[in-house]
Amino acid sequence: MSIVGSVLAVLAFLLAWPVPAALSRFRGDPISKVILWQAVGLSGGLSLIGTALAFAVAPDSRSLPEGLWQLARGESHTTLTVFGWIFLIIAVALIARLLGCLALTFYSARKTRVRHDEILHLLSEPSATYPDTRIITTDEVVAYCLPQGPRKGTAVLSTGLLEVLSEDERTAVIAHERAHLDFRHDVLVIPFAAWHRALPFFSATAIGLNSINGQIELMADDQAREHVDPAILAQAVCEAAGISPEHRSDLSVQRIDRLSRPLDPARIPVRVTSSLVALGLLLVPSLLLFAPIAAGI
Repeated sequence: MSIVGSVLAVLAFLLAWPVPAALSRFRGDPISKVILWQAVGLSGGLSLIGTALAFAVAPDSRSLPEGLWQLARGESHTTLTVFGWIFLIIAVALIARLLGCLALTFYSARKTRVRHDEILHLLSEPSATYPDTRIITTDEVVAYCLPQGPRKGTAVLSTGLLEVLSEDERTAVIAHERAHLDFRHDVLVIPFAAWHRALPFFSATAIGLNSINGQIELMADDQAREHVDPAILAQAVCEAAGISPEHRSDLSVQRIDRLSRPLDPARIPVRVTSSLVALGLLLVPSLLLFAPIAAGI
């Protein structure tokens, strides 16, 4: 298991820096990118934990399950070296931190949504024109959604934004926000927020979280195309950028560019390829950890 631990350590390093850096520059289909980011996060976590566990049970075990079973039965704990105990403690601490941060992030997100909904009902009025939409009176450009369950939630717009948009542009913006709610894009973000909370010192976690936040905007744009003219939504994004510095970002430029063109017809093959690559990323550490190998490896 020593060589397995070394290979997993190299894989964990690659998934903590060079691979995320390369993936962040990928300008393809957003669904493909989300699939790859999920694989990078899962494979990276598995490799990191697996490295510690592999060194903890080395060199007497042929596989990780065998080594852990022997340890649980009390057959090998007396032979563990000081370094073995250190690696075992590191592995347990990593597992506890990752799972704890995931649970805490889910809880915090739910608590924040409930509190936000209470404040929103105090500071806004329901729209008389658009269903499941509330209007905030402010000159700032505000457009977001507040999830409240499967395919449920509220779109929130400001009077400042509504004043500069035409009727068709308002409908397009709401269609974009409804896409976030219908497909629960907030759920996609939570694991990456938990990943970053657990391991903030890894650049991959910040890169991944920022990337996923951007990809869900592109995904909502693509899904809104089914209900509105993408050129009108692009114009709405341009109008918002024109009156709010916060909306003059590279993401806004990318959104306007993508909405100004038809969807790439090659996106389906790209998604299939990305899914196969993601599967490979997950299989490599899994096979290294769970496939029986010669003792001492």
